[in-house]
Amino acid sequence: MGFELRDAGDDDTASVAELAREADDARVVSVEGLQHLRRTRPERARMRDLVAEDGGRIVAAGAAGIDIWAGPETGWASVTVTGDRRREGIGSALGDALLEHLRSLEVTTVTTFTRHTDESERWVTSCGWARALAGPLIAIDPRRVPEPQLPEGFRCVALADLTADVVYPTVCEATMDEPSAVPRETFPYEEFTREWDDPDIVLAASAATVHGDRVVAFSFIKVAGDRGQHGFTGTARDYRGRGLATAAKRHALRAAAARGVTRVTTSNAEENTAMRAINRRLGFEPIGEHVIYSRTLP
Repeated sequence: MGFELRDAGDDDTASVAELAREADDARVVSVEGLQHLRRTRPERARMRDLVAEDGGRIVAAGAAGIDIWAGPETGWASVTVTGDRRREGIGSALGDALLEHLRSLEVTTVTTFTRHTDESERWVTSCGWARALAGPLIAIDPRRVPEPQLPEGFRCVALADLTADVVYPTVCEATMDEPSAVPRETFPYEEFTREWDDPDIVLAASAATVHGDRVVAFSFIKVAGDRGQHGFTGTARDYRGRGLATAAKRHALRAAAARGVTRVTTSNAEENTAMRAINRRLGFEPIGEHVIYSRTLP
């Protein structure tokens, strides 16, 4: 059977979301969330979205563009092929087209993110990619999580009770300290508000630890039905090591449980020892691995 590569449109979003969930059932991804991220991404990202179509069915999807957090010579790409159409050259054709797009932008370093399988590892490495960062994919039943314990003078609140400009300074600081496959140069406020407005993130279930008027720790969470996915969690530099991120995560997990969530997943780089220790203490258990691969473009 043949297939056609073409630029993706809004009508393809439901199929792209389904492909993403098939490739990694730990992801919370909705049509509304994908549409939001696509419609609000900055022009400087120079994105290209492609799908492979066969007989009216979307059998693969991919995207590539400049990593706006890292600089104009760094890009990212992703390719997903439905399970019954792999090993037919669809992923290779899609990947080649996306890398050619990045070459046209003079990108020299590219990363990609995937849930590990033996099949994906063989395919990615055969295409010239190498592991850059990896970490265990873990899960927890949030109904088992106890209430937060906080030092005197601290409290946990829902992020829905705060505004983006109040939360941003701590998120920005933690973002710049998080281990990454490529050095980060910036985390612009407009990029933060884009994620803040992501309809897949439930601000009423996400949490912050507050000291006085300052947000000193935070934990974002996405929810879809009885499944949740942790977004970013972090702590201000001068408040670390005091259990404040743990408290925010407990608050968020319990709020998710109150919404009927029975499994929450997350992953952290091996190098992020502090957050991995927090998740172990909370009771997260391994269910797989997430991997970031990188390669250079000639």
